[in-house]
Amino acid sequence: MEVNTNRMVILNGTNYHLWKGKMKDLLIVKKMHLPVFAAQKPKSMSDEEWDFEHQQICDFIRLFVDDNVYNHISSEIDAKTLWEKIEFLYASKCRNNKLFLLNSVVSLKFKEDTSLSDHLNEFQGIIDQMSRMGIKFEDEILGLLLLNSLPESWETFKVSITNSAPNGVVSLQMVKGSVLNEEMRRKAQGSSSQSEVLVTENRGRSQKKEREKSRSKSKSRYKNVECHYCHKTGHIQKHCFLWKKENKSIGATLHVTARKEFFTSYTASDFGVLKMGNDGVTM
Repeated sequence: MEVNTNRMVILNGTNYHLWKGKMKDLLIVKKMHLPVFAAQKPKSMSDEEWDFEHQQICDFIRLFVDDNVYNHISSEIDAKTLWEKIEFLYASKCRNNKLFLLNSVVSLKFKEDTSLSDHLNEFQGIIDQMSRMGIKFEDEILGLLLLNSLPESWETFKVSITNSAPNGVVSLQMVKGSVLNEEMRRKAQGSSSQSEVLVTENRGRSQKKEREKSRSKSKSRYKNVECHYCHKTGHIQKHCFLWKKENKSIGATLHVTARKEFFTSYTASDFGVLKMGNDGVTM
C-alpha cells in the first residue's frame, strides 16, 4: 500500500508525543514496526536480514527529525535503541508542555473569519496531545471546553445547547454536531440575506434606469417644441422651470378666504376685477 508521508510531522524536541504517535502509526502501516516493538527477531529472518532492517528503519526515522535531534541519534543502527534514546531525551522535556497545552485548550477561541472545521481540528489536536501525555478529561468537560471556545456572537447558541442537553449533560460529540449544523445554518442565512440585498440593489438600478429613460423620452419628445412662457425650446409651459418658479412666488396672492380674521391687515377698496378659475369674475 502506497503511503503519503508528506503530512508526517518533524520531531523538534517540543512535539515528542505528537510525533511518537504519528511515527508509530507510519511504521505499522509500512510494516516496518517489528525491529522497534518486537521482543525478538522473527524465526523466518536471518541475522543479516534483521540487521539490515534495523539499519533501514533507523534511516527512515531519521528522515523525520530536526537537525538538533538528528545529532543525538545519527550513528545509531539499532531501531529499538534509537527509539528508546529519543524517548529518554525528549519525553521528560515534554512533561513541561502539559501546563502549556492545558492553557492552550482553555484559552482557545474560534475566530469568526476562519473555518469552524479547522477550529474543531485544532481543538481535537490539543486534546489528543494531552491524552498521549496521560492527561484525560471526562467527555462532558470536553464538550464544555469546546462550547467555551466559541465567541460572544454564539452566546444564544451556547445557552440553547446547555439547556437542551439530555439530563443536563453536554457531550463532546453532541457539541461538535450542533456546532457544525449551526455553521451551515448561518452560512445559508447569510447567502439568503445577500441575495435579498442584490435583488433590492438590482431593483433600484432598474427603477433608476426607467426614470432616466422616461426623462430621455420626454426631452426627445419636446426637442423642437417652444415653451409659450420662456420661449425656449425643449419643453412645454407646464414643465418650464421659470414658469414654476414665478408661479410659486405669486401663489399666495391667489389664495382667497372669506374669513376676515385670517388677515393681519385689511383695507377695503376698489382694486378692479379678479378673474376666477371657472372663467367667472368678481369685483
